[in-house]
Amino acid sequence: MRHPDDNVTGELPGVPAAKERKPRAKLYASDAEKQAAYRARKRLVARTIHLPEEVNAGLNAVLEKKGQGVSEVLTKLIQSQLLRKR
Repeated sequence: MRHPDDNVTGELPGVPAAKERKPRAKLYASDAEKQAAYRARKRLVARTIHLPEEVNAGLNAVLEKKGQGVSEVLTKLIQSQLLRKR
């Protein structure tokens, strides 16, 4: 069985040709809609923060050491320090 777009490979005797499949329907009209749907599914909120250069340098050092992303580290920090029960 060979792909319908394959013009190089010969047909094998006794094997029917592959049927053409219709293309998969797009769920989202744009990448922005796709990203918005991802955030809605994961219940995420996008925020922008401004950090001083020295704080950003320290954060980058911690991220390299831990091997994690900014979101994971900041989420854990906020939950353990700011949102803890007192």
